[in-house]
This record gives sequence, structure tokens and C-alpha cells, in this order.
Amino acid sequence: MKRMRWLLLTMGIVLMAQATSLVPQVSGYDKYVREGNSSNRYEVAGITNAGAFEAFFEKLQEAVKNSDKTEVAKQVRYPLRVNKDGKSQFIRDEQQFLEEYNRIMTEKVKEAFLQQKVTDTFVNDQGVMVGNGEIWLGQFSNRFVVFAINVE
Repeated sequence: MKRMRWLLLTMGIVLMAQATSLVPQVSGYDKYVREGNSSNRYEVAGITNAGAFEAFFEKLQEAVKNSDKTEVAKQVRYPLRVNKDGKSQFIRDEQQFLEEYNRIMTEKVKEAFLQQKVTDTFVNDQGVMVGNGEIWLGQFSNRFVVFAINVE
């Protein structure tokens, strides 16, 4: 009986090792691109021009880094959804965003955004996620914007 358990365990480990070694070869975005389907990793989020989105992302990072609140405010889609402590608040316009900038753009939010490489963002049909969801970006009416911020 011990020999049978040992054999089954060994077979299971071998099968798991083989299965996991196949995953990178048969799934994921890289395979999708290699097959000639798309070179736009943001396509699933509805972003039509990867290069333009990446330029927007870098411009927004510069504005955050330089504490250019006015420029950041221009890159937001209003009403902006701000989630904190399980509750959502909507920032109605640029003026309200500027008034509440420090409450919305906390050090944690800014740090997550400034440390994020655009090519390492998580992308799904909801948008482009920064960090652990601190900021969500997307394209609306041919304009790249911040559409949600999750504060601590």
C-alpha cells in the first residue's frame, strides 16, 4: 500500500510539473500577440491606441510627481468615483477635485501610481489598474482618463 501511495504521489508531481511548464507556452497575452492578433495589450479595456495611452500615463505620472494638481484634475472623468472605507463618493467636477485633492490623492495612491510601470499594469474589460487598484484608468469618448480612485 505504501508503494502504491508513493507511486501515485510521484505521478501526481510529474503531471503537475508537466502541466505547469506548458502554461506559459499555451496561454497569456504573449501567445496572443505572437499569433498576430494584436500588439495592443490594452485592447480588452477598450483602449484603441497603446502608444497614445502609454504617453498619457507618463504625462499623468509627471503631473502627479510635480504636484501639478490642475493638470491631474484635467485628466479625470467626472463624476469621479472615490472609494474609501467601503463607501463610494462621487466628485462632481474639477473644482471639487482640486478642493479635495489631498484627501483623494493620498501618499499611498501617489506612491502606487509613481512606482507603476505602464507595461506592468493589470488590464481587463473594466480598465487599466494601477498598483493594487488604487487608480483605474480607461478610454472614454476617445479620451484617456482616470475614472476611479480607491483610497486606503
